[in-house]
Amino acid sequence: MEEITNISIGILLALLATLCFSLGFVFQKKGLLQGLPKINFNDSIINIVKLFYKFFKNKIWIIGFLLGIIGWFPFIIAVSYVGIIIVQPITSLGLIIFLISTVKILNEKISKLEICTTILLSIAPILIAFSRISNIYFSLDELLIPFLIFIIISLFLSVLFFFISKINKNSNFEGILLTFIGVILSSIGASFTNILTQALSEANINLVSLFGWCEIVFGIFWFDLPHIWIFFSFWGLVICFMLGILFYQSGFQRGKASVIYLIINSLSVIIPIFVGFAIFQQTLQNYYLFTIALLIIIFSVIILSKFQAKLETLSIDK
Repeated sequence: MEEITNISIGILLALLATLCFSLGFVFQKKGLLQGLPKINFNDSIINIVKLFYKFFKNKIWIIGFLLGIIGWFPFIIAVSYVGIIIVQPITSLGLIIFLISTVKILNEKISKLEICTTILLSIAPILIAFSRISNIYFSLDELLIPFLIFIIISLFLSVLFFFISKINKNSNFEGILLTFIGVILSSIGASFTNILTQALSEANINLVSLFGWCEIVFGIFWFDLPHIWIFFSFWGLVICFMLGILFYQSGFQRGKASVIYLIINSLSVIIPIFVGFAIFQQTLQNYYLFTIALLIIIFSVIILSKFQAKLETLSIDK
């Protein structure tokens, strides 16, 4: 009974995080349409920072940014209850928000296929819940080597995609590559989030006290393994989250929307699941239900991603 309760709480929190993330994307996109400058990675780091700073002066964009930050709190708690391979696929339900947005804002008509897809996507979290995740908790002592390998491979791919994007300047392919980088960095951030939740549990830090947050942010009070992981994972998720946003926004400004969102929705589900199995060694008691749910999600991503692209037509006045 307690296991079912924990799974239910984790899924509900994941849905709340999804709501924040999806609405955040809508507001960020609308903010981009209000004349925000295009990020040029050929500029110096100082100029890129100055350009990115202008984003934070746009009220619509900053609302979307803050919603994304707010969403991380239920996301982190959800991960502590059910693990990353359960939480991340559930975030794909944000596609339903984009479907509703295009109907309400753009007066789009939806087909029977899209209605059925939405219903199927709504069922996916139930199947995931019954797949019964196990090994949510992992050993921080045994994590370092496989996690470092994951980080090195991810950063290598990010650097490789970045240099290829510079060769393909001013093209849709440049936007696709920059989006790949954003997805990879965000996946690293999600992995750091998973580590943070485990380390917080082992260190028994009080999150409602100033002292507790000083332990997290500065990492100067204790030198045991959980506190070390807390410090590095906290700043790791913050840095990856900010860099992910930077590359996402650049990808939005350059690439074809339908392709960009398909990449984001697909890889944002697949990469964390791979990390959950390979790095955090999470397992399932019913792989069949989880596989069915995952196939439903991938199918839904392909069908419904276009509604995110439809929001590209949002005007400033809407």
